[in-house]
Amino acid sequence: MSRRGRRVPEAAPLVGVVLAFSVALFGYLFAPTGTLLPIFLVALLLLYGFTAYGIVRSPDPAAVLPPDAVLAVGVLTAGLLGGYGFVVAGQPMFALFVALVAGVPPALYHARYGESVNPLGADVTLLVALVVGAAVLVVGVVLVGDPAMAALDAVVVVLAAADYRDTRGTPLPDLLEFSLVAATLGGAALSVLYFALVAGDPVVGLLVGGSLLVVGAFFAIGDR
Repeated sequence: MSRRGRRVPEAAPLVGVVLAFSVALFGYLFAPTGTLLPIFLVALLLLYGFTAYGIVRSPDPAAVLPPDAVLAVGVLTAGLLGGYGFVVAGQPMFALFVALVAGVPPALYHARYGESVNPLGADVTLLVALVVGAAVLVVGVVLVGDPAMAALDAVVVVLAAADYRDTRGTPLPDLLEFSLVAATLGGAALSVLYFALVAGDPVVGLLVGGSLLVVGAFFAIGDR
């Protein structure tokens, strides 16, 4: 390919940074305080969309985006956005979602291209994520009263850990994989029945059950 027609995927993250910074700065300067978190979320999606393109098309992503630096920036950004959402915006479940969007992609990028810095093993990480996801779901539904975002947060936590386990660990034994799929399917059915017939809130039942189905589908077709 000629020099004129050569693609430069390494420039895509830079384009994403410029666009994301522009959106975030515009929101910070001109948008009402209550809309800042959604604007920051849009900025993150722009940044990660262009960055993902650069990573996929680059022959050596780690040479352009050092995994340790990406992880550090991602964790810092997640902490800042999550803290802002909790303390200033008063939107705990949505703040957690934005923090996850900020922190999960850098963590999974680091898992693929960097040296492990996680003191926990892949299996323990998944187990912890299952517990954390369940806790987020309970807190969001019972205490915060935001079942939709709680279900979405829980799904992101568990799927991120499951993908991390796929990257860093070995394939799940068939029996364990079957048990996880069966447990999520059974939990989804029980959630729908409980919230519809006992709690009188079928919408929450569908949200909780749907989140469990998504997790079950990942374990059924995503393990490799």
